[in-house]
Amino acid sequence: YIMSPSVPYRWHKLENQSLRSAHKVPDGISGVLLTSVAPAMDGALQVGDVLTHIDGRSISDDGQIQLRGSELIQHRYLLRNKRIGEPTVFRVFREGQQVEPAAVELCDLPPICPRWPDVDYLPEYLILGALALVPLAQSHVWYKECHSELKATIYRWNRRWPGDRDNKEGLVLLVTVFAHELTFGYRRGWRIVESYNGISITSLRHLRELWHKTRDEVSEVRGKQRVEAEKA
Repeated sequence: YIMSPSVPYRWHKLENQSLRSAHKVPDGISGVLLTSVAPAMDGALQVGDVLTHIDGRSISDDGQIQLRGSELIQHRYLLRNKRIGEPTVFRVFREGQQVEPAAVELCDLPPICPRWPDVDYLPEYLILGALALVPLAQSHVWYKECHSELKATIYRWNRRWPGDRDNKEGLVLLVTVFAHELTFGYRRGWRIVESYNGISITSLRHLRELWHKTRDEVSEVRGKQRVEAEKA
């Protein structure tokens, strides 16, 4: 169940006069500068736009709106309080003029690293030989084994919108290297798995499919070798 849509952009306050001048925002215009926009917006919002209104409500330079009387609240409330598929009307200042694109229907834009276990994702793992692999999730940052580089990877990838993730559905984390003669000396778990036999991995499911394909190919070759040995 998805309770509310995602905010489909990232923004910056426009209280700085130098920033306003750089983007040619006149004194009579208030709003926030859009620094990143989800591809799902399909051009309704663009990077560099100044978002001035949502559903007719004016946005101040610090991103706040008037909710009731003089009560102020962040403008994201207007979006997070909507239902999935409910139309939203934006008004922006673009290239020197006010523009009101057609109403858009907001949707959930889940991060590539799932947020909440048993809500966004269920437990899933893959034992590949002596390697234990799981999908990389945001909850991994709370583990003491999660080093700063891995935390930065989660943060960096979660800032990428759906449709801008190099065709990846998820990231794969190597959590444990079990003891075995083939893995002797390999102890560095908690690393991102990027490829398998030179093929870029798009998800844990993709890795499993590649592994099964390799296993079948090896079985086929061994079968042929066995037949040839019997003939000889």
